[in-house]
Amino acid sequence: MQWKNTPSRFGTLAKFFHWTSAAAFIAAYVVVYYVIWFMDDSAPESWPVLNVHWALGMLVGALVLPRLLWRLLDGQPADPPGSKLEHRLAHAAHWGLYGLLLLLPLTGYVGTDAATDFGWFAVPSFRETRLFEWLAGLGGLSWETFEPPVDAVHHFVGKWIAWGVVALHVAAALFHHRVRRDTVLSRMLPWSTRA
Repeated sequence: MQWKNTPSRFGTLAKFFHWTSAAAFIAAYVVVYYVIWFMDDSAPESWPVLNVHWALGMLVGALVLPRLLWRLLDGQPADPPGSKLEHRLAHAAHWGLYGLLLLLPLTGYVGTDAATDFGWFAVPSFRETRLFEWLAGLGGLSWETFEPPVDAVHHFVGKWIAWGVVALHVAAALFHHRVRRDTVLSRMLPWSTRA
């Protein structure tokens, strides 16, 4: 098992961060769309289901910082053959994904007025933190004026931007695999040992 990245493929730790983040991100969407399509999100029976969405979002947020640190410390495999423009676009898209992986959990947590229960412990809502208390005192904010714009950003980005960025990421991986027939996709697959 190769933990570190090599010049030709991703190591086990990079794959773990990628696929765990992807699974939690997609599961968070499945859960929230279940609530949107099949439940009344203001009804008490939807709160345990929404709690799963919040917990998955926190998992995504908790994974992104060590993932970025590992990316910076371990480096990346070499870029596949392509133009400078293609490489710049690919790097911009990856950093855009990292931005989403930071922004959505952050705005989700900061804009939710409920604790997230993980079973053994609970994370208090942002409204209950000293940081919000300090911000409220500093800017004369109430929760009623603070929360709506944060929630609007979370919903807009989650509904209209995230799916497009994820679709481009998947399409690019499939393009490399099916059209270019290079190793861009296979070097990130968890079961792949091919360089």
